[in-house]
Amino acid sequence: MVIDYLKQQFILEMKLWYGKSRHEEAYEQLANYLKSKNMDRGYLLTFDFRQKGDVSQSESQWIDYDGKRIFDVVLRVGGE
Repeated sequence: MVIDYLKQQFILEMKLWYGKSRHEEAYEQLANYLKSKNMDRGYLLTFDFRQKGDVSQSESQWIDYDGKRIFDVVLRVGGE
């Protein structure tokens, strides 16, 4: 997803959680897309629906991957 705001562009990749190795692949995919757009920073939002109940939690951190800076958020969403 490309978000245009006040003459700036923000690249956001959204994924579902399918394990750590697939999450690592998302870094590579986003980094390659950032390269194609000549951008240095992007955002990765991953939804993890494995948690039971109504509790939601999130983890976030900046990741340096292949010369790109990625803000990585994993949102653990409770379900039935």
